[in-house]
Amino acid sequence: MVALYPFQKRVSDLLLSGKSVILQAPTGAGKTRAALYPFLRAWEYEEDFPRKCLYTVPMRVLANQFWAEYQARVENYGFKRPMKVNILTGEHRADTTFSGDLTFATIDQVLSSFLIAPYSLPRRLSNLNAGAITSSYLIFDEFHLFDPVSTLPTTLSMLKMLDGIVPFLLMTATFSGQMLDGLARELNAVVIPEDAATREELLQLPSQDKTRRYHVVDSHLTATAVLAGHKSRTLVVCNVVDRARKLFEDLRNHPDLEDTQVLLLHSRFLPEDRSRIEAQIHELFSRNGDTGGRRIVVATQVIEVGLDITSETLYTELAPANAILQRAGRCARYAGQAGDVYIYTQALHKSGELISLVEKIAPYMEQKETISRTLEAFLDYNGQALTFDDEQAIISRAHGPSDSLNIKGLTATSLAHRSKMNHIMNGDRNYAPGNLIREVSSQLVAVHDDAQRVAQQPFATEAFSLHPGTLYGQLHTWEKDGQLEGGKVLALQDSGDTNENGRSVYDWREVTSPKDIQGAALVLIHPDLAGYDAELGFLMDRSTGYRAKLQLEQATHSPGRIHYKLETYVEHIRLVHNHFKSHIWPQLDRTAAQLECIFGWPQGIVEQAAHMVVLFHDVGKLGRDWQGWVQNYQDAIELPVQPGEVYAHTDFDPTIPRHEVEQRSLGHRPPHALEGAWAVQCLLNTVCGECEAMFNAAFTAIARHHGAFTQQGQHYALVSQAVDVVQETLSWLPESMLPGIDAGMLVIEGSPTERNVRDFLVDAQEDEDFLAYTLLVRALRLSDQEGTKKGAE
Repeated sequence: MVALYPFQKRVSDLLLSGKSVILQAPTGAGKTRAALYPFLRAWEYEEDFPRKCLYTVPMRVLANQFWAEYQARVENYGFKRPMKVNILTGEHRADTTFSGDLTFATIDQVLSSFLIAPYSLPRRLSNLNAGAITSSYLIFDEFHLFDPVSTLPTTLSMLKMLDGIVPFLLMTATFSGQMLDGLARELNAVVIPEDAATREELLQLPSQDKTRRYHVVDSHLTATAVLAGHKSRTLVVCNVVDRARKLFEDLRNHPDLEDTQVLLLHSRFLPEDRSRIEAQIHELFSRNGDTGGRRIVVATQVIEVGLDITSETLYTELAPANAILQRAGRCARYAGQAGDVYIYTQALHKSGELISLVEKIAPYMEQKETISRTLEAFLDYNGQALTFDDEQAIISRAHGPSDSLNIKGLTATSLAHRSKMNHIMNGDRNYAPGNLIREVSSQLVAVHDDAQRVAQQPFATEAFSLHPGTLYGQLHTWEKDGQLEGGKVLALQDSGDTNENGRSVYDWREVTSPKDIQGAALVLIHPDLAGYDAELGFLMDRSTGYRAKLQLEQATHSPGRIHYKLETYVEHIRLVHNHFKSHIWPQLDRTAAQLECIFGWPQGIVEQAAHMVVLFHDVGKLGRDWQGWVQNYQDAIELPVQPGEVYAHTDFDPTIPRHEVEQRSLGHRPPHALEGAWAVQCLLNTVCGECEAMFNAAFTAIARHHGAFTQQGQHYALVSQAVDVVQETLSWLPESMLPGIDAGMLVIEGSPTERNVRDFLVDAQEDEDFLAYTLLVRALRLSDQEGTKKGAE
């Protein structure tokens, strides 16, 4: 294995000692290796470190890139213990429960999971994933891209809760010194590089042996200027899609283009075309890519991160300094290379007017002062080759004042922001998790001429996400030209009703002016007005005959339904507890110990509570009503139960219609989760009585192992065999727990109403209760899932 650079070793040493780190290092320095080395080392040598790593990125393309790379690396390395490398994004949803050992995920998946509102799972399972965050080594890459209003404050609040419990690493190449210092104070983290000597070490890395010159051009980008400076590989970055597309078409039609290949990349391509174009760019512009021929890529901000590519020349429109330097990272990226970055201060508006990118700076409308300082800083270095230190000086000069204000704002609003998080974590539907995860102003737009078919499943329709201002502008043009007549543009509105399948019913409203799209769930444009081209993307100024693909519902059964076999209560508990001991608890025991240390709890109490939760989670099924339902159902399908036996599962085969018919005729099974928690409260108290937070966590884990926000039970009465059956399962407890625990403590009959269980259920505003609960409920639900599958075999 190649030796670590000093900064990588320092990062590793800090993380392995339990510290958290904020790392700022230049492009190509080896940030990813610094981040993953401590986890991979601890995995191989079984050192004291979390058994799971979540590598979080702001964009899907980054997750895809890292997933592909590290799947191959892990396989080739040959660890003594196999390591499962997974991915979770909006596109890749195979691992919706963070079951992998090393998982690459987008920030929205991680934050929504911690908020008990995961984008990857239905509401009934929404408490399953938070425990994965609580028990993992957390890496946040490119965190300068986190939205300062939503993503960043939620991430900071989460990390404050986890301080000292799990190590975390934040990485960036482009944050001001003011922001780094402020974040370090907020998060009790160490900034690397720590001093001038460490920063000098970074500058001496082999990867920094490159030359990148910056030039300011007081003009607008043209195809002629690009071709005049073009050598073999050139990147061009425009701030908005329309200008990028026009420049791309101008280049393709330019008489001096000759044999140069031109590609266009922006955010308005269909996924399959965007993936194809990205793969082409990587092949043509990567370090070891095809070096034959001449090629130009015209792109928008999508090129700033995620693509490991290089070029000799970069042309870019003026933007905030951090964006320009991210773009510049795709020019002379590798050691021994030299390149030039040209920053253009003007742009040609579609009206033909020449505009200043300091005055009219879409999409950076709220950063006028930052862009003005950016221009001043680059003018001071005009024509010079810049080092990483020089680039950071520009970042601090341009962004420092606003970053200082942002840090103050984050501190001033932290309590209010945490309050909103608490509401979401407690299941309050009046608070939208999206507002705390990724504040995005966008409008879904689809192209089709059959509104009725689209309305059947509108969100399964192929669509594009546009900034509302872009759509408003085009609607104004169509309105002026009289093209909105005849229902050529429709806005989809939720009617507030539902159909027989429980789906929302939507109505179409004709759009006659831009104001009509306000609040629309989807805007449908007739193919006569707009189109799509695989090389140009979504087009609002021409028809191409394109119609969006519709994905209409075909499944007749709910996905993921499994077979069940009639299974006794004792056998089910045995299978669940065995899986808990062998597979689940080893992933969580380190975090349990950290919780005990941080909150001053008795040593071993979290593990003891976890055993109790797993063994007692289905005590509610020992209710007379529940067992009566089992007997009636089994009689109805002519597979009767054994007299005197108690059961945890019935027979059920989703391919046998009679099974589903009889289930429906009997109605829902009686609830058992909150009822079971109420029944075992005295037993829980024998272990957790001196630790209220742990009692609440254990009680809530049982009460909510089928519904993440259950707060109302119903009257129950346990069967006569309940005490003996539970006593039998108690024999599986560790010997140290057995004294003082007796099934005779069961509350045989009770009525757990919302009022009398309120004090026992976890409230997210209590960090101790909440973090312990996330660990226990994850342990229970994962063990229950696998135990149930085993019992159905």
